[in-house]
Amino acid sequence: MASTVTPGQPTPIGRSLGEAPADAVGPRDLTPAQGLPPVPIVADPVPRSAASATPPAPSVGAVAVEGETPRRRTPRRARLYIYRMDAWSVLKVAFMLAVALGIVIVCAVAALWWLLDYSGVIATLSRNVDEVIGSGTTTFDLEAVLAFDRVMGITVVIAALEVMLVSILAALFAVLYNLTVGITGGIEATFTDAV
Repeated sequence: MASTVTPGQPTPIGRSLGEAPADAVGPRDLTPAQGLPPVPIVADPVPRSAASATPPAPSVGAVAVEGETPRRRTPRRARLYIYRMDAWSVLKVAFMLAVALGIVIVCAVAALWWLLDYSGVIATLSRNVDEVIGSGTTTFDLEAVLAFDRVMGITVVIAALEVMLVSILAALFAVLYNLTVGITGGIEATFTDAV
């Protein structure tokens, strides 16, 4: 059933169709957000001089009411709750961050290997291990075990496992979060327009 309002009758917001809004929108016309403390309006700290002929331009965030000096408004804040996380979006973001972390891991291991090889730590360590473990007939070649291609191969495998595990666990976290948000109420986030 559709309801129609004829001219002269009040609308659901209390105005008649034929009347225009009165003057400018004032502070009393604003609807406060639910659950937020009221925002105090502070007077402009710079007084208007009587000698100036032109009125000052309204400042950003000022609320002007006719006949009063402009007043500055404090930054607004909104407290919101994250009620649902899309598992596919979380998976995509986690995958990209895990790939970046995997690249960092590979680069860090390569830099560390080159540093140890250039400073001679790997060769010294190989000689010490050979003296302790090796005998007259057998030798243990630590340098062959710690060769660059072998170390980087293992690092790439570990980075690939990291990418898969982080992506899957992040998506699983999103699904579990969506299941428990009815009990916990979600994560509270506060947003503000202050810079």
